[in-house]
Amino acid sequence: MVEGNSVYQNITRNASVLPRSTNQKCFFLDPLNDYKPGELLYVESVVTTAINFFCSLIATSGNAVIILTFLKSDNLRSQSHLLLWCLAFADFLTGLIVQPFYGAYKVAYLFGHTSASCTCRVITEIVAWFSAAVSCALFAAITGERYLALHYHLRYNELVTTRKIQMYLVHLVIGVGVLSLSRFAVKNVKIFLYINIAGLLLSVFTLLISFWKIYKQVRRHFLQIQAQSYVSTGRQPIDVQRFKRTVINMAYVSGLYMVSYLPFTCVLFAYVYVGFTSEVEAFYDITRTLAFLPSSWNPFLYFWKMHELRAAVKSVIGKDSAPLTEVMEL
Repeated sequence: MVEGNSVYQNITRNASVLPRSTNQKCFFLDPLNDYKPGELLYVESVVTTAINFFCSLIATSGNAVIILTFLKSDNLRSQSHLLLWCLAFADFLTGLIVQPFYGAYKVAYLFGHTSASCTCRVITEIVAWFSAAVSCALFAAITGERYLALHYHLRYNELVTTRKIQMYLVHLVIGVGVLSLSRFAVKNVKIFLYINIAGLLLSVFTLLISFWKIYKQVRRHFLQIQAQSYVSTGRQPIDVQRFKRTVINMAYVSGLYMVSYLPFTCVLFAYVYVGFTSEVEAFYDITRTLAFLPSSWNPFLYFWKMHELRAAVKSVIGKDSAPLTEVMEL
């Protein structure tokens, strides 16, 4: 009997130093699956951790420069610049908080520190849903605002005022903040996922409609200019490259947006109908890492496509960035 008690005490004592239980509950989040070396879930965790740590440096520094430029440049005060400033701030949050805390939660979990992993995971989930939702809504709003500027033209400043943009931003931040925190209040995660899937699809739909309307508007203006030039000179103008460049720019910007967010939306559907299985968890991490990437490349798109912002950045940082500009344009 004494021998049996000593064996039981040894097992109990050793259990306290065994690796973490993969079924441990972390607040409102689904328990993570087994991370076995060599398998898909383990490999993707290592790879996505490295990618997020690296991209967090680019996103934080790049968007910090953009935010500082907007704050210090008096000529960047239009409605579209205000929306871009807020988009840069949402991307800055992704680089500063979401991506490093994602890497920290993965590293802690791989080394068996479940408490630290849980804390970092909760922070990642809350801030990630907030910043991603704000980014999607702002990206769709920017395309809609550009269409209004093109369509109404002379009446644009009357219809789209800075105050209206500010009111939209206040309602957006409050609404998305409440939605992000609502995951604490609902026991069934499917409700939360359904709402976010609907929001993502609505943003994509708004983006496509806005770009399609912008394309039609630009094409109509182009055809009018072509006809007027043909009547006055008797030949068609050769400046077709500007129209093609506008269409191509719209195509690849919308394409980048689709590549970033649509795979994650598809994985959310699988999450709802299949559950948080090992495969779903792996692709959930992969696709949301892909959704974090726009926070890294957006500052370079601003710098590349917005000449006034490029000049303002050179003025703010106080040094000549012409060689960098030429490289980025190439």
